[in-house]
Amino acid sequence: MTAIVENQKETDVKKILVVEDERIIAINICSTLKQYGYHATYVSEANDAIEQIESEHFDLVLMDIMLNGPMDGIEIAARIKRTKEIPVIYLTAYSDEATINRAKTTEPFGYLIKPFNSRDLYISVEMAIYKSQVQKHIRIVESRLAENQKWETIALVASGISHEINNPLTSILNLADLILLEAKKTSNTSLKEKAEKITEESERIAKIVKNLVSYSQSTNSQWTYSNLISILNDTRSFLHQYFLKEGIQCEMEMGDVPHVYCQPQKIKQVLLNLIQDARLRVNTREDSIGRIITISLSLKQEAGKDFVQIQIQDNGSEDLLMGISQMNSLDVTRSIIAEHKGSLRRDEENSSWIFTLPIVNPV
Repeated sequence: MTAIVENQKETDVKKILVVEDERIIAINICSTLKQYGYHATYVSEANDAIEQIESEHFDLVLMDIMLNGPMDGIEIAARIKRTKEIPVIYLTAYSDEATINRAKTTEPFGYLIKPFNSRDLYISVEMAIYKSQVQKHIRIVESRLAENQKWETIALVASGISHEINNPLTSILNLADLILLEAKKTSNTSLKEKAEKITEESERIAKIVKNLVSYSQSTNSQWTYSNLISILNDTRSFLHQYFLKEGIQCEMEMGDVPHVYCQPQKIKQVLLNLIQDARLRVNTREDSIGRIITISLSLKQEAGKDFVQIQIQDNGSEDLLMGISQMNSLDVTRSIIAEHKGSLRRDEENSSWIFTLPIVNPV
């Protein structure tokens, strides 16, 4: 057994907290767990258990139901369930129906009746940790499926909008052309200007619809080597009409960078969230002139590793409390960037979002 423990990487060793008010029992349980290759520590009171759980990471908690202190083990387990994703196995000498029914409400991963042997303890611990890992994996898969369905819905809606709008829009443009021809024949300047305005606004609507459809076409989460310049241009085009309406100048400074291995649609979502935040910030300026967002793309190197850096800078007049920091999109943004092994930081001095993506060479 010792050889197994010695060959394990420290990062692979599972950490277990034993919450047991009988010191000798707690020591014996920790000793058994260490023989099976776990890192185990124990506490004997409810407050100590809560402090340990809130300050450290544990893969499993072995929880005695009857404890010294203001709370029993079931109350602590209920608190863990609300705030942490840590599986709990109950340890108890009591197996009455009322206790079992209270324990059930916290959805424990096991229930060991004292006294128990080391083999039963090992099997219960292994099964609980394995079940917990499977459940986390299932939640991740379900989250990704939900995200894919969201983008598929957007694509369907965009296609429907395109079909419903483009047909009458074509008729409007044709009628505007006829009015324009008639205005030229009769030298009616006022009518000519109105026809040109109809054509201009109709073409603007057509461009918005086209951008919406184009932006939502990439609905899968496939990893591919992608051109970040194209992704940036697509995202800016998607917001172009808003920038025109609000008097925002969006400048691009594109360096020569290689393709990046990523999920293009997710990177578009990151860019959209960060540029939208910059848009909110520049709109706090009292003057509508001089609202500028600058997006720069460059190749960087640190610690011998190459990565692409994207900086989104705005000249907003204040640091908006209503910005991305208060929106759920920040969590989504950080999650996507972390999934791509990148980084995100806020440079308040320069009013910039800066995020990086690693460069992975094709195999």
